[in-house]
Amino acid sequence: MKPVLPLAALLLAIVPAAAAQSASPTGGRDYQEDVYVTPYWTRMPVIESIGRANMQVAPNRASFSVTYLETDKDAEDAMKLAVQRARLAYDTVKKIAGDKAIVQSSVSVDPYYEQYRDKEGNRIENDRPDKVVGFEAEASLSVVIEDMSIAGEARAAVLALGPETSTPLRTYLVATTEMNRAAYEAAVADGSARAKATAEASGAKLGKLLAVQEGNGPCLGRWTTSAGVNSDYYDRARNMSAAPAPEAGMQKERVVVTAQRIGNKDVEITQEDIDALNLPSDLPKQTISSSACMIYAVGD
Repeated sequence: MKPVLPLAALLLAIVPAAAAQSASPTGGRDYQEDVYVTPYWTRMPVIESIGRANMQVAPNRASFSVTYLETDKDAEDAMKLAVQRARLAYDTVKKIAGDKAIVQSSVSVDPYYEQYRDKEGNRIENDRPDKVVGFEAEASLSVVIEDMSIAGEARAAVLALGPETSTPLRTYLVATTEMNRAAYEAAVADGSARAKATAEASGAKLGKLLAVQEGNGPCLGRWTTSAGVNSDYYDRARNMSAAPAPEAGMQKERVVVTAQRIGNKDVEITQEDIDALNLPSDLPKQTISSSACMIYAVGD
């Protein structure tokens, strides 16, 4: 079976070379029109394939944030109380995760005022400087955990101090160079397999490889990567789970993880406090996609 010449090559063969020129305003032939330049492989029978790979990979980062609020008639005292709670939470996270935890902190303070009711009965704050009743201080921690096996425990540690607000545990992927390379290698392998399948199905003979372009083209046309093959490389998903409950009849040892004096009282965070708040959670897989455009000559 004789291979069919690509459409782009047929078009170039039909249009005479002289059509690239047109008469100049003075009647001469020195005026050159723009011509559409195509890759060299469109002038010969070729097989194009788009290799695709979607790797399913376990997430390797988790993040969450908490906020501790304290009020006092004195702004400085309010900030001290909020900061002390946040510092204890920080120390506990670091004790659990060490350098696998990246913690950013911030503190702010705002006044709150006397309130009164307007004619409609709505409660309104009287925000005059002489109507300040007290101050509300807010100490916040934003945490990124780089070890998924301890992410749940680290978050439970900050919850043990009873933050006034907290965010859900968010998991995501920071792709490594090795992951991206593995996805690309899988895409090239898929492209090669698709080219062979095209040749076999069409009765052509697959010739030498002319070009490989990372990405989805265009080589001969515009393609999409909406469909692909799944490569289950790096499938190392693990479940984050709370520490196992002690067996019946056994008294669990009380282990103090961190302790600090906050205001006029001593506050402790124990391992039991952390375990009680460490809610199990499955890790949804993340996807790394890659594609490769490949051009093969049609053999004789």
